[in-house]
Order: sequence, then C-alpha cells, then structure tokens
Amino acid sequence: MMRRLVLVLMLCGLNVPTGAAELKALPPNTEPPPLALPDLHGREHTLAEYRGKVVLLNFWASWCPPCVREMPSMQRLNAALKNRPFVIVTVNMDETREEITAFLQKLKIHEFVVLMDRGGKVLQRWKVHVFPTSFVLDADGKLRYAFAGAPEWDEGKVRKQIEGLIAEAAAKRKAATPATKP
Repeated sequence: MMRRLVLVLMLCGLNVPTGAAELKALPPNTEPPPLALPDLHGREHTLAEYRGKVVLLNFWASWCPPCVREMPSMQRLNAALKNRPFVIVTVNMDETREEITAFLQKLKIHEFVVLMDRGGKVLQRWKVHVFPTSFVLDADGKLRYAFAGAPEWDEGKVRKQIEGLIAEAAAKRKAATPATKP
C-alpha cells in the first residue's frame, strides 16, 4: 500500500524541464530531522558524521523511474566534486539489501553512501511525499535546499548552488584559521 501511495505521488507534478531546475531555498538555520539508518553492510550512519561537508541527501527507490533517471547525473556530480568537501548520502525506501545491490550494480553506481529505511520511518520524519526528494545540507549540518523531482545534478543552477555551499564552507574555514606571519 505504501509503495502505491508513493508511486501515485511520484507521478504527479514532476514535469520540471531539466534546464529550469533550481533547488528551493529553505529558511536560514533550519535543523534537519533526525536520521540514523544502517547502510548496506549494517553500519549505522547519522548526519553528524558528515559535518564539515556539503551533503546531498536523496530519498529514492529502484522502482521509481525519475529516481533511476537522476542517478547517473548524481554519479557525475560526485565525480566532479570528488576532492572537495561533498558527499552524496542516499536513503532507499523499503527495499531489501539484495534489491538495492542489484539495482546499483545494473546502473554501475558505486560511490554513494546508501542507507536503508525499512518501514519508511525516516521518510515520514522528513515529510517526503514524492520520489525522488532531495535535501542539501551545508557544512554546518543545516538544511539549505530541497528539491522534489529529478534534476540533472551536474548541470546548471543546481550544480552552482551546491558549489556555492562548498565555497561558503571553504571561506568559513579560511576565516576561522589564524593568520600566520611570514
């Protein structure tokens, strides 16, 4: 039943032209809801362990066509930002480890943190009503942007918004570092 409801919601209103995609800014200093989930190997992850990095948090399922469509652009974005303080954390909705692993192998996706939300409790806590839904957290762990749908993550305004957060984090680090005398 939950899968059908999410599928119906997913198919409604996601016709955003690729070039027009822009992340929706959230109110300043918005705290994220709690998130503590196991990865595919059973290790629990929390958002706190990614402090200092910009986090793209993506809620998805393998049976969701827009989710499948966005994964390659997420992989390209991840590769483009490889040596920068950036991480992609994905939350799969209610699929088995075997289903998730087979899906990722099929798409050759191998560099994301993949968490499993069995039962959808985190999905509900984050008020995710459409698949895919993504949030971007700044390096301080605050929610900065949200997007419902499947943009091309490695292009246009979306990429610039993420790169802007990375630059903001670098500027804060630089300002916090004491100046050294020559």
